Amino acid sequence: MRPGPIEPGSGRPVRAVVYGVGAMGSVMTRLLLDKGATLVGAIGHSPEKVGRDLGEVAGLDGKLGVTVEDDPAAVLARSDADIAVVAVSSYLETMFDHFQICLEHRTNVITIEEESFFPWSTAPSLAQRLDDLAKCHGVTIMGSGAQDVFWMTLPAVLMGAAHRIISVHGRATWNVDDYGPEVAEHVHAGSTLPEFESHVAQHGWPSFVVRNTLDALVADTGLTPTGADTAVRPVLAAADTPSSSLGRVIEAGSLLGVIDTATVTSQEGPWFTFEQTGCVYGPGQSDVNEWIVRGEPEELRLRNDRVPTRLATCTQVVNRIPDVIAARPGFVTVADLPRPRYRHLSLHSYLGCG
Repeated sequence: MRPGPIEPGSGRPVRAVVYGVGAMGSVMTRLLLDKGATLVGAIGHSPEKVGRDLGEVAGLDGKLGVTVEDDPAAVLARSDADIAVVAVSSYLETMFDHFQICLEHRTNVITIEEESFFPWSTAPSLAQRLDDLAKCHGVTIMGSGAQDVFWMTLPAVLMGAAHRIISVHGRATWNVDDYGPEVAEHVHAGSTLPEFESHVAQHGWPSFVVRNTLDALVADTGLTPTGADTAVRPVLAAADTPSSSLGRVIEAGSLLGVIDTATVTSQEGPWFTFEQTGCVYGPGQSDVNEWIVRGEPEELRLRNDRVPTRLATCTQVVNRIPDVIAARPGFVTVADLPRPRYRHLSLHSYLGCG
């Protein structure tokens, strides 16, 4: 039997399963411990990690007494977890089975899977199935991460200073080497230009996180979207560039990554664009977020330099855990919840009576 709701003053910590023990899952392991969570399971698939202690895999000083396992059903069945923190891969289609098994075991889900941030335009049927499943089992699923604050809350607040908006323009950069080999492969880092162009010609290019970010921002404004366009272009290495994720040097002329762009128009008039560059960095480069709102006033501008996107992705997920546990059952998005907040105390301190 699952433990009951976390009552105020009960002192029962949040029980969490770390689902995915790569670069991001390892960071979130430390953050969860810092915020008073009890880790009751760890799920991975790499032969190099399965069977080892989570503390060792996450690079912590000592062991946690939690073994990384490759059987999600077994872990979830015995863990009685309040929440699974899921960091496996991108896109709802590839993540559906992972989310399904969590929800079927009556475990809330928070994930850094990008499409889950706002899936209702790009994967509505999958989102609806997960929404139905979550409601059936009385739990909640939500996507969060860097986009929660830097690409949703901050531009939304900036827009609140406008009398009338004509357009909103966003730009972000992030270092592929902060996220491991799967992400590097996703953005075709190390591929030749002909290989990349052939892949796009044959398979197209999904919009990754840019389209979902704009969909969430438009939904937050209450505007009616009328159309969306997406595009991708390569970032080519001007010189040989080492990549820690790939464990090799990317030759000049090959791809360091890509630039994804999305544009969403609205029935009421304002239009939105977001350009995101994900590539292997050279010396001196750092993450940047910038938003420009044009209208009346003529221009409002917000810029964040040297953003620690990798760490901030994890901190925002952990800070959101009380919101997810307390939310209505179903597939919720940031447009449905209060703004993200800093959590200084243990996570269970912020939970009401279920």
